[in-house]
Amino acid sequence: MVAYKRPIGVNVDLETGVIPGAKKLVRRLSDLRGYFLDEEAYNELLKDDPVVYEVYAMEQEEKEGDLNFATTVLYPGRVGKEFFFTKGHYHAKPNRAEIYYGIKGEGGMLLQTPEGEVEWIPMKAGTVVYVPPYWAHRTVNTGDEPFIFLAIYPADAGHDYGSIKERGFAKLVIEENGEIKLIDNPRWKD
Repeated sequence: MVAYKRPIGVNVDLETGVIPGAKKLVRRLSDLRGYFLDEEAYNELLKDDPVVYEVYAMEQEEKEGDLNFATTVLYPGRVGKEFFFTKGHYHAKPNRAEIYYGIKGEGGMLLQTPEGEVEWIPMKAGTVVYVPPYWAHRTVNTGDEPFIFLAIYPADAGHDYGSIKERGFAKLVIEENGEIKLIDNPRWKD
């Protein structure tokens, strides 16, 4: 006889992004050392070491066929001209896709191939973003309130944060003269 996994149902708090009973991960600015371009602004803001984002994850066993889901609460802020963002990652199994759904606030998703081809997709409540296999992805809060979104991804996808830590993204998302702009990352290594 097959041992079936039990279905689950949870209520996501759409105002706070919290999933009751989920595994909580908190990323502070100190967890993002080396990710922002303006080191002087980073070090100044590090004195307060603000929370940049929180993740509430409902994870399954890391096996093919299962799905994980998580909400992220990405707080507003900037380091120099760069908006607060998530670390960003490729999947450890690079042929895995992912879906993101905007719940509250505004921001966007920065996506990139290993060769450095970049796409920027603005997001707000109700926006769905499909992340194809092989694309790195990072979310960015371009607004003045928490940017909350849901992610759904294969349980066996895994996360490759190291490639982003080492190489960064080819573009940076900044605010300049009241506008959101993508600029070349001078530290990008191809």
